Amino acid sequence: MPLSVKVFAEIPPDAPVAIGFSGGMDSAVLLDLACGVFLAQGRLRALHVNHGLHDDAGKWEVFCREFCAERGIPLEVLRVKVAKSGASLEGRAREARYGAFGVALEAGEFLLLAHHLDDQVETLLLRLLRGAGLRGLTGIPERRALGRGTIFRPLLHCERRELAEYARERGLGWVEDASNRDTGFNRNFCRHEILPLIGRRWPGYRRDWERSRQLIGRADGLLDELAGIDLAHCAADKVDCLRVDRLRQLRRSRLHNALRCWIEGGTGKPADPGKLQRLPDWLILPEQEIRAEIEFGEHFVRKYRDGLYLLPRMAPVQQDYSVEWDPSRRPVLALPGNGSLHAKPVFAEGLAGKIYQVRYRQGGESCRLARRPTKTLKKILNEARLAPWLRNRLPLLYDGENIAAIPGIGTAESALAGESAYQIEWRNPY
Repeated sequence: MPLSVKVFAEIPPDAPVAIGFSGGMDSAVLLDLACGVFLAQGRLRALHVNHGLHDDAGKWEVFCREFCAERGIPLEVLRVKVAKSGASLEGRAREARYGAFGVALEAGEFLLLAHHLDDQVETLLLRLLRGAGLRGLTGIPERRALGRGTIFRPLLHCERRELAEYARERGLGWVEDASNRDTGFNRNFCRHEILPLIGRRWPGYRRDWERSRQLIGRADGLLDELAGIDLAHCAADKVDCLRVDRLRQLRRSRLHNALRCWIEGGTGKPADPGKLQRLPDWLILPEQEIRAEIEFGEHFVRKYRDGLYLLPRMAPVQQDYSVEWDPSRRPVLALPGNGSLHAKPVFAEGLAGKIYQVRYRQGGESCRLARRPTKTLKKILNEARLAPWLRNRLPLLYDGENIAAIPGIGTAESALAGESAYQIEWRNPY
């Protein structure tokens, strides 16, 4: 079937459109095809990312500028710095590229990328070789949110040969990256060695694999629906918390599925399969230590009492931090990297309105809360069931060297006021 503008049918009629333009054949075809639909409407532009990694990066940028200038297409060049360590170079370049795209996109803008069916089958084969699960085997998504806009891949159902035919018919030029022929890279080995061999024996394998991928996607969608039901049943009153007693009622396969969706939904990234496999035993079963935790990227999962929590990793507070605060004059106090304190007037006993010092615990503190005996701060926090990861972050109000109030827990006997009193709440950063 000849390549046509029908591939753009799902794009809203008033949405601005940007083409991710590398200068290669695929993106040149996509940009040329898009010109016939969007350029005259004044809603087309191109985005070229210069990673600065290849000796010819400057030449590729020049080609892209000339290609767009000939057609009157606005072009924005995004220069990025690729991290020096972390995943593979390809992965780090991709992260930098999508990060730049996310910043550049306008509200409601569609970013069109030129991935096609051959890219899809290569991805499917590579993920099979890595032992991916259902989510991984759904392959390259046709659309997803990015920044203020949406990524859309309109050519995912088109074969590379269709793009090549269009490029020849239109007389298009493009740049060639010599590294794309290097079979030392896994994707290139699949592209130039394995898949041509499969194609000679099974010429229609691309469409067959695409059908299997779609069936896998449906199964994965059903698992997401099941996870939604289970997570709603296990939800606690607190945000990002699940009830351990109800998690224990799930069969292991359903528990694993629910936790995967919970973690990936909270972190926005795929959950590490190895850590995910250990999670039920480590954090759900009763014999495990109560303070065990497992990291998932910039988040961690932790069990405390009857709850399982998914929380972002945060920098420690500055323990010697100290600031003056008068709740009667300034009802809200922002704390650097640690949420905020809020003073609420009450018509009962509460904290007197005056200047206090806000500091963090150092260890060994004690306090006599109203109507209670003197106890160590450690015991007070234990009795209040304050989560362990919050205890060193809890701001304390001091009157001189004495604790006047523990936000959210109580006011010291010595700091009580019968009128013009305040209740202090800490809205923590979690």
